[in-house]
Amino acid sequence: MGERKKQTVEGDIKNSSLPADLQEAHLAFCRFMKNNGFSIEMEEDGNGWQIRDMNACVGHTNYRNVGIWIDTCDFGSGGAPDGIDAAFKKTVWAHVRICEHYTSGGKQCGCGKQPGTDETIFGKEHGNLCFSRLEFINPDVETIENIQKLLLLFKRNKMRQ
Repeated sequence: MGERKKQTVEGDIKNSSLPADLQEAHLAFCRFMKNNGFSIEMEEDGNGWQIRDMNACVGHTNYRNVGIWIDTCDFGSGGAPDGIDAAFKKTVWAHVRICEHYTSGGKQCGCGKQPGTDETIFGKEHGNLCFSRLEFINPDVETIENIQKLLLLFKRNKMRQ
């Protein structure tokens, strides 16, 4: 266990199979999170990292299979907050994670929280969402920038409450 405690998310990124430009983008993502009050903590099972805001887990990242999952879609009510354009909303909607545990013939997400929930994200209804509402597998630089935008929207909404 001592070996795991020494591991850092930055080290995990540098030891990943990501090309150099994407390693830098993910390292910049980590700096962004830390600079904006998010913390990055190792998952209890040692398989990836939690993205936390104060005492709440808002997402996860893993550099073995290179993914970022966002657990919350609490970005405010009434559709999309000011400054959110149609292209950004479509990008978010394209990464909605459907809970596939009960689908016939589909992969099982294994979330253990079935059935999924229904939720409105930026004014559009989505059904049977997994506990990680959004899933970004092998995100490119532009997608990572959109994830940062999502996290800032989440934080801004939480500050208003």
